[in-house]
Amino acid sequence: MLAPSSVFAYSGYGLGTQQNPYRISSCAQLQEINDNLSGYYILVSNIDCTGYGFAHLAASTPFSGTLDGQNHTIKNLVIDSSGLFYSTTGATIKNINISGGSTSSSGVGGSFVAIATDTIMTNLHSSMSVNGGISAYVGGIVGSMSGTSNVDSSSFSGYVSGSAYSGGIVGAMWDSTTSVTNSFTSGTLHPNGAYNGLIVGGFFAGTISNVYTSGTIDNGANTNIGGIIGDSQASLSNSFSAANFSGTHSGNGSVTAYNVSGTYTNVYYDKYITNTANMCNFGAVCTGTAVNVGNSNPTYFMNNSTNGPLNTWDFNNVWQTTSSYPTLRNIALFNDPTNIPNDGDANNDGIPDSYQANVLSVQDSKGVWSTVTIPSSSGCSLGDGRSTSAISLSSDKGYSAQTNLTGFYVYCPTSGMTVTITIIYDKQYPSPLLRYYNPNTGAYSMINGATYTTKTIGGIVKTTATYDLRDGDYLDSDGLANGIIKDPVLLALAPNAPVTGFSISQKSSLGNINDFVLIGSGIVLTVFGIRRLYKNRV
Repeated sequence: MLAPSSVFAYSGYGLGTQQNPYRISSCAQLQEINDNLSGYYILVSNIDCTGYGFAHLAASTPFSGTLDGQNHTIKNLVIDSSGLFYSTTGATIKNINISGGSTSSSGVGGSFVAIATDTIMTNLHSSMSVNGGISAYVGGIVGSMSGTSNVDSSSFSGYVSGSAYSGGIVGAMWDSTTSVTNSFTSGTLHPNGAYNGLIVGGFFAGTISNVYTSGTIDNGANTNIGGIIGDSQASLSNSFSAANFSGTHSGNGSVTAYNVSGTYTNVYYDKYITNTANMCNFGAVCTGTAVNVGNSNPTYFMNNSTNGPLNTWDFNNVWQTTSSYPTLRNIALFNDPTNIPNDGDANNDGIPDSYQANVLSVQDSKGVWSTVTIPSSSGCSLGDGRSTSAISLSSDKGYSAQTNLTGFYVYCPTSGMTVTITIIYDKQYPSPLLRYYNPNTGAYSMINGATYTTKTIGGIVKTTATYDLRDGDYLDSDGLANGIIKDPVLLALAPNAPVTGFSISQKSSLGNINDFVLIGSGIVLTVFGIRRLYKNRV
């Protein structure tokens, strides 16, 4: 493997390929996407952009690469205009949640993309304010999309304002090969003109299926506003509207404002909540099913997977019921893990670990955590955490394992770096020694110079081990000075080590040999000169 380098002098680790992507852990590194608009990027932690003045990307040349958020959140992102990307062509953007923040646009705009061509947008969620004012083609996720562009498994819960053809998910769809599927809007749309919808403003071609709206249309005196679509000339199926019109209701449609030539299959709407005269305001006839007429069944779409159109949706893999309207299963992946020690701050530095690329927690099969930390000043990031039982690999002759192997990678922007590692084990271990396991040879070796302490975090006394790792040395499993350090380690107990924290549970009569069984696992004990190894005897 080549050492990480880039003609764009990327400040973090990576070559910008799918096998070796640029690793983003800060708002400044997110801005660096502008330096290579065809690269492959991943987020390796949540990012808080508070106070960072972000300039939209791809202002003159479309982004054609991949941005994979890996189910991370970008918080408080304030963009100068347009959205995260002004234009994309042949790009993939996926697995990102934008929480809060805002963007204002004098033209086309969206949280993620203003103008998308042949772009895949999957598992994107936003609660951003997208302020288009008198601009047309403004969307909560994307402003305008064409070619084979599609939005799937996404949601918008923020605020969108725009003039003609603005929508909660998409401003306008232009080609028959565009689509929006398995998505919903629970945010607010503020129209400043006609032909706006809570899913799509201008739906000129393409397909929309398995979507719903439960948001608010703050339409004032504007007319020709639709609960799902502003201007429809294509296909809508297996969807429902529970949009709440807060302004003038006349001239608006529960589902569509102006149905030019759109077709409707298995479409429902809450007649009481939408409180509009027609499913479609004017144009070609559209047909659908009105429910909750006169507020007779206000929970028709709630906590339910069998009423139409919900009976056509995938509630095993894509959707899940709630006490209110359905939600997408993938949204839960953006929540911080609740079982990481110390309420998600395992290293006890006052910052949630999910916002730090230099902290990584791994849980073993018995529920015991080990937390790896490196200095943030190193510019390196952690990844690929895993826990492996040493017994399943090979024995460490003369030593007994007290923990599972904690495996992790350290990604550094410069080859050959030395990084200080501290591992916090979520309990106290007696007489610990840190052992390195080489997966290539199956052999163990001592980590020289490691130091051990205890610290109390969240009321629990924990063992910590600190040592230095150098890229390419004997503790690096690939043996290459290539910017990646691969290191599986465990705590072990040495022969004849003093044993503390254990109690005698049994004494057997074996002639003149005293055979003590200790509460614990894998303890080597020397009694009267006789060395014995006891494993799993309680």
